[in-house]
Amino acid sequence: MSIRHGGSARRAATTAGALLLATGGLVAVTGQPAAAMIHYVTPTSVTWTDARQPTSSFSPSDDTVPLGTWDSDGDKHTARAYFTFDLTPYRGQRVVSARGITGETTVNDCDKPREIELWRTDPPAGTPTWNTAPKAREKVADVAYPNLPCGSSFIGVMITEAVRQAVADGQDQLTLMARIAGDHEASKHYGRRIKSLGISLDHNTPPNVPDQLTVEGMACDSPLTIRITRPILRAAVSDPDVDETGGHDQVAATFAWWPVDRPAERTEATLDGQSSPSRYGYQVPADKLTHGNTYAFSVRASDQYDRSDWSPECRFTVDTVAPAAPTVSSTDYPEQGDWPGTGGPGIPGSFTFTADADDLAGFSYGEYGSATHFVPVDASGRSATVSYAPQQDGPRRLYVQSVDRAGNASEGTFYGFIVRSTAPTITDEDPEAPAGTPRRFTFAPNMENVVEYTYRLNDGEETTVRADADGTARVTITPAVSDVYFLYVRSRTADGLPSGEAWTFLWVPEAG
Repeated sequence: MSIRHGGSARRAATTAGALLLATGGLVAVTGQPAAAMIHYVTPTSVTWTDARQPTSSFSPSDDTVPLGTWDSDGDKHTARAYFTFDLTPYRGQRVVSARGITGETTVNDCDKPREIELWRTDPPAGTPTWNTAPKAREKVADVAYPNLPCGSSFIGVMITEAVRQAVADGQDQLTLMARIAGDHEASKHYGRRIKSLGISLDHNTPPNVPDQLTVEGMACDSPLTIRITRPILRAAVSDPDVDETGGHDQVAATFAWWPVDRPAERTEATLDGQSSPSRYGYQVPADKLTHGNTYAFSVRASDQYDRSDWSPECRFTVDTVAPAAPTVSSTDYPEQGDWPGTGGPGIPGSFTFTADADDLAGFSYGEYGSATHFVPVDASGRSATVSYAPQQDGPRRLYVQSVDRAGNASEGTFYGFIVRSTAPTITDEDPEAPAGTPRRFTFAPNMENVVEYTYRLNDGEETTVRADADGTARVTITPAVSDVYFLYVRSRTADGLPSGEAWTFLWVPEAG
């Protein structure tokens, strides 16, 4: 793993406390970014001219063009070739290298050396002829290569500076002229045919400015407060370069972080080795962040040749101190109330939580000492009110914790109260009835305004019956076989309030 630390005010060695992370876990690094993109650029226009026919232009035959002099039917011809390339796809890019690629298909006299020249010309006003050829401005390269055999099918020559300058000047196109050098252009011994010129272009676009900055998974679109001192800072890093096979550049990500009030203490760490696009994560080393301080971080991407601008900074404040424990109050379920209690299982009550804290986010709460619910703080910034329905009767305890914006939780507050039993009364009027014999039951309410009862035998289907005017209901159940049964019953009021669930044990003997 390669992590390089540094900064204007400090330099740190590679540390296991700073981790290179990516989606899905730790990733290996290669140590060096990949090269820029290489494309083979073909000309948008290929024309050759003939001094014998000075007002005409000619297209290549079999993708080859003549250079220099030859005789045909007793007439002497002398040719030059012009290749125009579109540079607009490479605007704003770095030209790393450019190699002109051609090859010989016919050579008039292999005893004479290869003397091909490439010249940069003005942009052609139209299709070039011998008489209207664009002005040659500078020689780009000599294509000599005496060590290459005569008639070589592959000849490459570096033309980097010409292409680089044209791109840097913002030119839309580059026109190169190929000719035989000097006075030898008129000698048929130096003439030849070459393949149409192409350019193997190694170019690079700077990486994109990193985005999607997060601290511990929290986006930087609002003020952040965190409760840990070794947070993971993340950013999305990408590079626009894509080669002809779909390959991407490898990019490094440099994370810079500093105390907002002490920018001179800036620290930088560079993480290498991910193919674009990637999401990088840097874990701040131990003992660097302290409670109560605000920090900023920014990220810059770089490939082998260029780097992006720094991203907009993301700020976060470290808070490691838990808030004060809350107080709890409720008029529906008073603390340590008297028997038989209030409310009932499933009946919601209003509970108010209050804490003296300046950065309160809300409260976690639940029964049994487990804070499984969360409510955000109200406009006061100090309290919140929830509607909570206990699920059982008898003594209950609500467990509440204050939670600040950093996620720190206070010590828990236990709030004890008594939930009234609202389960209906079950009366078995035929306790000795055998299997196959109807068995009558009466359900009586322990709540006001009960309008219906729902019952089931063991895990069977539920049945709902209407209550009489006095709130009771009578039902008949006929167990088919001798066995042990449990009858479960709950009631519901006209306001829709449920009761607790009552149950009774039934023994059904065999008939006869």
